[in-house]
Amino acid sequence: MSDISADAPSNVQATRARFDLIDFMSRFGVIVTLLGCVVFFSTQDDRFLSMANMRTTLAIGSPLLILALGLTVVLAMGDFDLSIAGMSSAAGATVVVLIVNHGWGWGWAVLVAVGFGIIAGAINGYLVAYIGTPSFITTLATGIVLAGIQVTLTDNRFITGAGEMADSYRDLGVGKPEPLTEFSSPVWIAAGLAIILWLFLAKTEVGRYMYAIGGNQEAARLAGIRVKLLRAAGFVVVSLTAVIAAVVETARTASTIPNSADSLLLPAFAAAFLGAAASRRGQFNVWGTVLGVIFLKVVDSGLTFMGYEQDIQNIAQGSILVGAMLLSRLGASRR
Repeated sequence: MSDISADAPSNVQATRARFDLIDFMSRFGVIVTLLGCVVFFSTQDDRFLSMANMRTTLAIGSPLLILALGLTVVLAMGDFDLSIAGMSSAAGATVVVLIVNHGWGWGWAVLVAVGFGIIAGAINGYLVAYIGTPSFITTLATGIVLAGIQVTLTDNRFITGAGEMADSYRDLGVGKPEPLTEFSSPVWIAAGLAIILWLFLAKTEVGRYMYAIGGNQEAARLAGIRVKLLRAAGFVVVSLTAVIAAVVETARTASTIPNSADSLLLPAFAAAFLGAAASRRGQFNVWGTVLGVIFLKVVDSGLTFMGYEQDIQNIAQGSILVGAMLLSRLGASRR
């Protein structure tokens, strides 16, 4: 009996230590893995940690971050929006066609795209929040419609117009780095949007209501929260961020490419889910999404330096997301 009682404390301590490790990895595994990737890729190529590569990576990743930030709003309420790629492509086509083919000023062209985004988002929100259709299927359908609109606007052709676009518009996508910061306009646009949405979600009453809706819609409704209105508003926010991403991307490339934003859809979701996995409460949040985008772009950049093509990058991104979800699930079970 004495041997059993003597062994018991050590067994309990070992069990606690094991579970503490799981809890630590569930909370900080994404950050630890990110740091590990940075160290590994820096040993493979000296250029990886250069300021030039950092500037390029952040600038190219800015449209992805903008889309992922918009997704964070609806995901926080338990909804999905698969129409963001179609919305961004259609908005970009609208701006470029109006500027290049019709001679509009870029301010008016962007204003039309914003109005287009508000209408598309409102339709999604109305169908999901007020009619009760599933957000996954509804936004998948509207995304297909928006892709069709983009094809109609461009006749499914690549349209370029660097000569027709004002320098002030091009600066939104390729603005020269500031002397003190070394980062160009897209990075600052994405950073500004991140701060705005963080303040909105984390520091305002409406943002707390949105998180309450994501926790339990029925309980939120019984507490007097206008669930339908806020859910509908979330889809409008997503569409507006899709327009912003389109403006940044078309200003950078001075063109519109058919279905150009499709490649950003899954990475945007992956970034948001990575951010949630890194959150202590497992909630979708702005700074977690920023971390997720940085993670994905670090992996992309590192694999590019190592000579791997896009297919390997996609496999790596998918594997990372699965690993993050497993860590998050283990942590939730522990808590």
